[in-house]
Amino acid sequence: MTRSDMEQSGSELQGLREEVAETTKEIIKQVARRIELAKRIGQVKSRDSLPIDNERVEDALLEEVLQECKELGLDEQLGTKILATLLAESKRAQRAQGSAKAQPLITPMVMMAKATEIEKKGKKLIRLDVGEPDFHPPRAVLDAVSEALYSYKTYYTVGRGIPELLSALRDYLAKRYAYREAAENQLIVTPGGRFAVYSALATVASEGDSVVVIEPNWPAYKEGLDYIGARPIVVQTTLEERWQPSPEKVKAAVRPNTKAIVLSYPANPTGAIIDKAKFKETVGIADDLGLTVISDEIYNDYAYEPCPTILEGLPRKYILTSSFSKGWSMTGFRVGYSLAPAETSSRMLKVLGLMITCVPEFIQRGAAKALECEEEVSRNSRAMKERIDATSAELRKIDALELLKPEGAIYAFPQAKDPRFDSAAFAMELLEKKGVTVSPGTGFGDYPRCFRISLGQPQEVLTAGVRKIGELLG
Repeated sequence: MTRSDMEQSGSELQGLREEVAETTKEIIKQVARRIELAKRIGQVKSRDSLPIDNERVEDALLEEVLQECKELGLDEQLGTKILATLLAESKRAQRAQGSAKAQPLITPMVMMAKATEIEKKGKKLIRLDVGEPDFHPPRAVLDAVSEALYSYKTYYTVGRGIPELLSALRDYLAKRYAYREAAENQLIVTPGGRFAVYSALATVASEGDSVVVIEPNWPAYKEGLDYIGARPIVVQTTLEERWQPSPEKVKAAVRPNTKAIVLSYPANPTGAIIDKAKFKETVGIADDLGLTVISDEIYNDYAYEPCPTILEGLPRKYILTSSFSKGWSMTGFRVGYSLAPAETSSRMLKVLGLMITCVPEFIQRGAAKALECEEEVSRNSRAMKERIDATSAELRKIDALELLKPEGAIYAFPQAKDPRFDSAAFAMELLEKKGVTVSPGTGFGDYPRCFRISLGQPQEVLTAGVRKIGELLG
């Protein structure tokens, strides 16, 4: 290239860069104009007591953006990502205007932190908020961890998990579910079930995407989606429907940018188990639409009615997540696992490698031993069933409440008969006046008349706590 050519090229490049700079500034001006419009919308919403979120409006705008991307030849993923950012900024601007009058959400984690602070001051509480069984881990697990520590199994190991635990998990799945297809490159050992869920969400959904979530449900699904900039599309269920999701509603919730459906049974907080036919139909919808089914099966050891699993008739795209926290009462060990097709599992492993490196080997040794402790898990399960039966009987003595008896998990989710009931205010009053903690239903979705009771306490404690609830409700 001659000097003249280089000068011409440089001049052309400079001109293009200047045009890019001007275009960028114009985009910023338009964003500022959009935020000003959002503030004005927020003022109208505040004046008329309207909610900030409006799914119908967002859906219509999404359709317009996708159509515009198609006409301009622009990548749709980029379009939805830009829209997600703009919507998030609009909502932030509207909240700053004071249009959001709702009180801060009291999630189970918020309630746990508040109760712990009170206990530090010396006040004794009846803790019915923590989703943690009070059973002890199997002694064999403690021995295995201790032996591993004293054998200096304290160094980095491969991110996916040690071969001994992966092999034990394959044997467990084969014995428990007659599922013999699990390969080593499909399994990942994770730091707890929560991280397995997060890495699943972060793998299948990106900023601007959406995922269908059935409520009431553990808030971590929506929190994880919010963190990665994806939108949770909620399908509500009711006590009157026996907390059963309608496959038709699930299908109607799917948007053009939907990537997955989250299922979790037995359910937290209701203890409900999805009907097998509905489970199968929902999985079929995911298959037909090319969506991933994320099935969180952490409470499968506490199922007292037949509970479907994703391992029966696998969809084309799936991720199973589970944990040692509940059945083996190993919450503090922070060890769980996931199972997915090899390609999906490989992408999930990158998330784990980026953030965690690996689960400590001495903990993995304990988890491998836990899979041999069938009697302890059975004993825990029997004890939890007795608590469900006894606590349900106590709750039904309270005229102000109605309850669908849990079919599994470790919770009860009563609903107040009074349509004006405010579970967040009730939870605070119960804590202050009776020294009992529960989790408001608003932490699990739009359920202000409900609250969650954790059954992770001895029965005499549960009975005392429920009776104090009855006293406060009159």
